[in-house]
Amino acid sequence: MIALKIKQQKNFMAKLLTTELFDSFLVEEVTIDTFNTFTIDGRIHKEFYKDSEEAEGALNNEFSNWAKIRPIALSLIKGKHTPLSFKFILHLSDSDKLTLLQNADMDISPDQISLGINLRFSQGEVIITTGVSYNIFTLDKSAEKAWDEYIPSFLESNGIEADLL
Repeated sequence: MIALKIKQQKNFMAKLLTTELFDSFLVEEVTIDTFNTFTIDGRIHKEFYKDSEEAEGALNNEFSNWAKIRPIALSLIKGKHTPLSFKFILHLSDSDKLTLLQNADMDISPDQISLGINLRFSQGEVIITTGVSYNIFTLDKSAEKAWDEYIPSFLESNGIEADLL
């Protein structure tokens, strides 16, 4: 687990909320504190898509992707006032997770591990914290190492400057 402090918050927030950069990430939870506290549970209600053409894409994941939630988050955050705080819990999609795990030469299947980031804005700072959770017991920390190397590289390659805390 590592923590990164975003240097240029406006640049980061613009990329997070107005571009497709994070759209493939899956959303577990969003909490935005403005004049009220808004909470979004990213778990998909599969029964909502019953008998719908949209069902196929939605039923493949437990969580909605950021592309679906992003416009809602943007509408809650944009305006004259800066939010008091926010927290986004995002997970790497299964396809991206599979690629990362294969490159790390791991024998863990994507359904046995969750690679996540917590994006938190509080007291004027945006902090990104990485996290890994397993559904199995393993002493192998290769996935954690790969994830902790991937996120700073992902940010840097997309023009987002961050300092390791």
